[in-house]
Amino acid sequence: MLFGISTACFYPEVYTEETLKIIKNIGFELCEVFFESASEMTGDYLKAIKKGMDESGLKINTIHPFPSPFEPYLFDKYERRRLEMEEKFRLACNAARELGAKYYVFHGERNNKQVKDAQWTAKVMDYLCKVASEYNIALAWENVSWCMGSNPKFIEEVIGFMKEDLYFVLDFKQALRSGRRVEEYINVFKDRIVNVHVSDSNEKCDCLLPGYGNYDIRGSVEEVLKFNKNCQFIIEVYRDNFGEVEEISKSYEYMLNLGV
Repeated sequence: MLFGISTACFYPEVYTEETLKIIKNIGFELCEVFFESASEMTGDYLKAIKKGMDESGLKINTIHPFPSPFEPYLFDKYERRRLEMEEKFRLACNAARELGAKYYVFHGERNNKQVKDAQWTAKVMDYLCKVASEYNIALAWENVSWCMGSNPKFIEEVIGFMKEDLYFVLDFKQALRSGRRVEEYINVFKDRIVNVHVSDSNEKCDCLLPGYGNYDIRGSVEEVLKFNKNCQFIIEVYRDNFGEVEEISKSYEYMLNLGV
C-alpha cells in the first residue's frame, strides 16, 4: 500500500517547500504537493520545492494546484477567457513534470445545478488530457462536493463521451460533504482510481486525521485495492483538524497498522 500525506495539511502556517522536512521527519516517504499559489508553480519557489524534494528523498506521484482561480474557466465557452486559463493549466502541468509527478489532481467545473452538459465537459476533458500528456502528466478528476465531479452519474456520462484516458481521485470527506457513500464513486472510478485522499470523521466533524474518528477507513481502502493494488493513499485534512504534529505521527501509525 502506497501511503503518504499532502503538503496542504500545513496550510496556511507553513510554506509548501518548508513542509517537506516536517513530512520527512514524521516518517513519510511519499507526499502530494499542493501548490498554494500560482507563483509556486514556476521560478524560484518551484526550484525551492524541487530542492526540498531532492534533499528529503520524498517521492511524489501527484500534484494538486490551487484550482479555484482557473480550473472552472477551462470550461468557459468564451474562448479568450478559456485560453487565458489554459496558460495556468499548462503552468501546473509543467510544474508537475519538473517535480517528477505522474498525475494532476483536478477539480474542474463548479457545480451548476441548472446546466449539466456532459458532452461539452467530455470535449474539454479530452482536450485537457491531451495537453497534460504533452508534459507526460495524466489528469485525475476528484469528487469535490462543490464541483460537477461530486455527481457519480454525471461522471459516468462524461466518461461515456470521452476518447482519452481519464483517471480519478477519491476523497472521503468530499464524498460525505456531497451526501454520498464512498462506494458510489468507487463503482464508477473502478480501475481508473489512482489516488485517495484519506480522512476520518465522526458525528461532529466530517474531516479528521485517520484514526481520530469512527469512519470505516479499512473497509473503504480494501474496496479501492480490489480495483487498483497500486493506488496511493494520501492523508489530506485541514490545519484546524488537528493540534500538534505528533497527532499526524499517530495517524501515520494507524494507517500502517490497518493490515491491508
